[in-house]
Amino acid sequence: MSDALDTAVPSSAAAAAASGPLDLLVVGCGAGGLATAVSFAENAPGSRVLVLERSSRYNRGGNTTWTGSFLRLAADGTPAEDFESRMHELSEGQSDAGHIAALSRNAEPTVRWLADRHGVEFETRPTYFVTARGPRLMPAGGGASLVDKLATSLERLGGAIAYGARAAALSTDVFGGVNGVHVQEDGRLRHIAARRVVLACGGFQGNPELLERHVGPTGGGLRPIAPGGENNKGEGIEMAVAVGAARSGQYDRFHGEPVDPRSHRAEALIMAYPYGILVNADGRRFLDEGSDTPDNTFEDVAYRIWREARQSAYLICDAKLLQIEGHERSLLTDKDPITAPTIDELARALDIAPDELSWTVARYNDACRPTPFDPTRLDGKHTVGLVPPKSNWAVELDTGPYMAWPVHCAITFTFGGLRTDTRSRVLTEQGEPVQGLYAIGETAGLYYSRYPGATSVLRALTFGRLAGAEIAQAPTPTR
Repeated sequence: MSDALDTAVPSSAAAAAASGPLDLLVVGCGAGGLATAVSFAENAPGSRVLVLERSSRYNRGGNTTWTGSFLRLAADGTPAEDFESRMHELSEGQSDAGHIAALSRNAEPTVRWLADRHGVEFETRPTYFVTARGPRLMPAGGGASLVDKLATSLERLGGAIAYGARAAALSTDVFGGVNGVHVQEDGRLRHIAARRVVLACGGFQGNPELLERHVGPTGGGLRPIAPGGENNKGEGIEMAVAVGAARSGQYDRFHGEPVDPRSHRAEALIMAYPYGILVNADGRRFLDEGSDTPDNTFEDVAYRIWREARQSAYLICDAKLLQIEGHERSLLTDKDPITAPTIDELARALDIAPDELSWTVARYNDACRPTPFDPTRLDGKHTVGLVPPKSNWAVELDTGPYMAWPVHCAITFTFGGLRTDTRSRVLTEQGEPVQGLYAIGETAGLYYSRYPGATSVLRALTFGRLAGAEIAQAPTPTR
């Protein structure tokens, strides 16, 4: 579609319902949905494209808006050396190999597409890990900038975004192909006809009922890490299953992060745990805080805080933390630590039995050994005879003032979604495409067991770009 095109696409569900079938209807205004819509509009000049966003313009973009959108790529956009192997390893071989290979192969062209055609600037910046493995690239301005750039491109290309519009159900033709969406807007249900529909509306981390059903009885109490996650209620997944789509991804697992529950800031991360100890409400350690670099352990740490510490853990550090260069990057909370001159007084401030916390700290200190400490790498400075052990950065807690941060597990996104092929077509249980239906990003289930960091936004962008181009070039379906 050229810049000079005057044909306006309706920017409300009511107008779209009355204007005849759209060429493409995208549900979700995050990285995946916008990448798909923009790519389609570029490759199908004169087409009619509409994106549905259940939130307001100010709050648009789902999770993408609130994240730094780190990408597991080098500065030139090429994948990290261990990109594919890491994804296979963390999923325990369960993630689809074809998807992983396609993501790795198309990541760098996607970065070039964003930079050259849509003005997205990229930069390498320090992450919130003092110690990290693998490179990280991010859009300047984070996910919010990414959403703004792509939304601007979509509107320039003649597409539109309908705000305050919630997809409620898919419609199908007599052959079972998807031919539109029933949309809730201004208290009314309307049908928008569309030749193809893309579901890019996230997982179900904002739906306590689905969390309890799939994750477990206490799943409904998990707090989304950012306001955008509250809009991801799983409706896209459920409406696709209702028309014959198969599920994929691990439904009882999610990507979690350790946060300060006192804070209302999005991503109030507490990532300094390798340089102290984590204790539960009884003042006991329950995991190895130094088993690997924090970019490889933070999800498991968060998950175990939820499962094993019952959402009540504390990071205990001493004054030596303040001597670590860059430690402030590991503490994104806007709340000050709880401090005390002694461990006993700190325990009282945390409502932990002083004798229990003092015993835990004393046992930990006795197990540390006087070997060199290096916070920038896996230093092998481990405890001896301690259960659970600490495999790296085992430094005594012996220098006041002592500091503590409460730590909870916040849910970033869920792993369970829809089964798709590498062309992002939604599949049935028999492996056949549901005609006219695609899924992008977290709506498509890919992850199992553990999340390979800095791949979620990247896969949404990459498969969105590819799907948009392919849909534009495919023959127009006849209904």
